[in-house]
Amino acid sequence: MLFLLFALQMTSPMPLPAAEQQILLSPAPFHSVGFEWRGALPLLEVAILNADGHPGPWWPVVDAEDLSSHQLGARHLSALVHGATSDCSGLLIRSNSSSLPNSLRAIWIAVETPVAKAGSVFAPSTGASARAGASAVPPPQTAVNKPPVFSRSSWGANAASCTPSYCNTTHVALHHTASASEYASTSWSQCAANVKATQVYHMVTRGWCDIGYNYLICPHGDIFEGRGGGDNVRGAHDGYNCGSMGVSMMGYFHAPYNHTLTTAMKDSFVELAAWKCDQQNINPLGSSWYAGLGAVENNLYGHRDVSSTACPGDLAYAELPLLRTRVENRINGGGTTIILDNGAASYTGSWTTSNSAAGRYGPDYRWASTGTAQARAMWTPNIPSSGTYQVSIWWPAGSNRNPATLVGALLNSNLRTATVNQQVNGGQWNVLGSVFLPAGSTTTFGISNAGASGFVVIADALRLIKL
Repeated sequence: MLFLLFALQMTSPMPLPAAEQQILLSPAPFHSVGFEWRGALPLLEVAILNADGHPGPWWPVVDAEDLSSHQLGARHLSALVHGATSDCSGLLIRSNSSSLPNSLRAIWIAVETPVAKAGSVFAPSTGASARAGASAVPPPQTAVNKPPVFSRSSWGANAASCTPSYCNTTHVALHHTASASEYASTSWSQCAANVKATQVYHMVTRGWCDIGYNYLICPHGDIFEGRGGGDNVRGAHDGYNCGSMGVSMMGYFHAPYNHTLTTAMKDSFVELAAWKCDQQNINPLGSSWYAGLGAVENNLYGHRDVSSTACPGDLAYAELPLLRTRVENRINGGGTTIILDNGAASYTGSWTTSNSAAGRYGPDYRWASTGTAQARAMWTPNIPSSGTYQVSIWWPAGSNRNPATLVGALLNSNLRTATVNQQVNGGQWNVLGSVFLPAGSTTTFGISNAGASGFVVIADALRLIKL
């Protein structure tokens, strides 16, 4: 369930002494708070209160679509800030002004926290399962597989209030949500709840018929299906839309927060864009006619390229040239991805198969106790072509995990080792580094149960990406 709880309209300027804080309590528990206003807004920051009244970090109230638009007279503006849980109780508010404009409205949004990540990956719905009467464009066959995407049902999307329409995709747009609180998410469930709140924000505050972006990517690299209707559905993300697939990075990649795209975010964007470019025969390094815009535009562009906006933020926009190159390489055989689950490993010593922990990769994982007889899990991938590969491993985190789990690679008879803390960063790919690998099955990657007793080590999955 997802619903709008309460909207507070400032019928007169809210008194707010400069540099002082004001408490604003919600009428019921909530997860996110949206804001809307007209005209200029003074510097405004909020800290969301958890259930027992303790405040979280301070976040700016900044228009999510145009970071420079505070100077634009009577234009309708809005922003969204997320809490870390679904039972927040209110917020602290502070400003550099003695009062806030009477056009400012706070909108409390409650969402149920979605279920754990494991088992929730689905391909997005196809056009054939879209709302009755819609004519979907069937996706052609593609050589680059679509990466795993969390469907609308996994984050509990509300039904759209409109019938989807379709345009042949010729371009991919890079956005950011400009919500600084989203970058601080520590779990899949938080990211999913933020996507869910964003849909309400777009439908209620913006007045759109559904979430605007086609896809959203959280800092952990998880890809969420946004706009309903399936492949090639027309979104609402840059004011033109027809022919463009809008992909939004969840964070604030601009001053003053200056978030940077995580490795996982960039990897997921490359996989998603490469799939679409390969499917639609789009040259990621070129430009072509963008039907909605009515002009020629880079095939992979930033929102600011077609609108008066700072989106996707300076730091994300600066990544576009390299992202285009990586997408091109991925389509042409570079970027080859090899994923080996724990079932593909060989084992020595005592290992137990389990599926009880959330955040696992695939249906299960293996664990072994430390401080016992030696136990090793070893993957020996078949490398199709020599080159530099990024190496990542996946584990479900837990307080009983070894904080110094020994991992290694046996390469050309030389053993390279490192340690990782498996108590944290679970449910995602954790990058160990990059290494040049020869073709064939000559390199072995492994995890050991070496270490002080009282912990367990997890062998879940290994990923290699050719750079």
